[in-house]
Amino acid sequence: MSNKKIYLAACLMIMVIILGLPSLALIQQSSLEEGQSPEQQLRQGPGQGLGQRFGQQASQPLPTQNFFNFLFSPKLITMLIIAAVALFLLLTGKMDNRTRIPFLVIATFLYGVSANLGLKFFSGFSMHPSPICAFTKPLLYGLRAPMLATLAVILFLSLVGPKLFCSYVCPVGAIQELLARLADKLKIRRRRPSFRLSQTFRVSIFLAFIALSWTAIIHTVNQGQTRALSLYDYLNAFEGFKWNLQPTLLDNLFHFLPLLLTLGFAFFVYRPYCYFVCPVGLFTNIIEQMAVFRVVKKKDSCNDCQACAAKAPCPAVAQILKEAVMVPDCFACTICTKGCRRGLLRFGVKDKTKG
Repeated sequence: MSNKKIYLAACLMIMVIILGLPSLALIQQSSLEEGQSPEQQLRQGPGQGLGQRFGQQASQPLPTQNFFNFLFSPKLITMLIIAAVALFLLLTGKMDNRTRIPFLVIATFLYGVSANLGLKFFSGFSMHPSPICAFTKPLLYGLRAPMLATLAVILFLSLVGPKLFCSYVCPVGAIQELLARLADKLKIRRRRPSFRLSQTFRVSIFLAFIALSWTAIIHTVNQGQTRALSLYDYLNAFEGFKWNLQPTLLDNLFHFLPLLLTLGFAFFVYRPYCYFVCPVGLFTNIIEQMAVFRVVKKKDSCNDCQACAAKAPCPAVAQILKEAVMVPDCFACTICTKGCRRGLLRFGVKDKTKG
């Protein structure tokens, strides 16, 4: 099959998956109270998720048509635009560390900071739902349009690649990347934990979520009804971007500590939250193995000098050079592609690199 046909088939597959997501909402009959904000819709209680087995009353999820209302919200549309521009620059070889910084600053501001300013213009950039909530809450509370729309964008960008959502759109990822650049300027030596170690942590946390939250072992009781709590509620760094103070000191600790710890560790480990904690990173790492575009090498010309792997902050490059089946998370930082003295690493379609 020609490269053009492979590309067209991949694009078709992506579109089928994205357009098919709204139909998932038809699994449940739904109705929505008039005048509710997205935040109210998300907080109105558990839907028909697996937590119902523990006595939770099912509230009605969002109607299917609201999927498209959220999909075309300012937040998700700008995410797609930013990712598209970033992909164009990556494929044309014009993305580098300096060019990347404005993308990271914009992502941090738009999707992390702007909603706290109280300006109407930024009201459509609210954190609800955070990427972590979009991935994990449907397992507990059922399918909802805001989460489905967020998942659709993450899935689409991850299939297009290279890990475009995590690399150029996610505010937690963006601020970690900026701090990594600052650490380099300050000549702070970063540690490089093995991918096996970080993946073990990331998978273990997700399995603990399944064991403790999916089964409602950790839960709260409201008006006599048991409601499962997500383990990730205590680990969600995205919540730290919501600057509203909590009623108690302990609540504030749970609210802000995950982001503060992430920012601190980001000086010493490359993207610690992405590699060690984030369930979005865990699943997009699987999806990126099927991405249309990724870092590829010209096999017949590479002399395996490992200069690119030595310069890269992530563990992905060594596995890319080996053409491993499962490659660690690649965040399209461009350090390896720019670090190859012979220009043998680039962003492109893998099948086009032969010869």
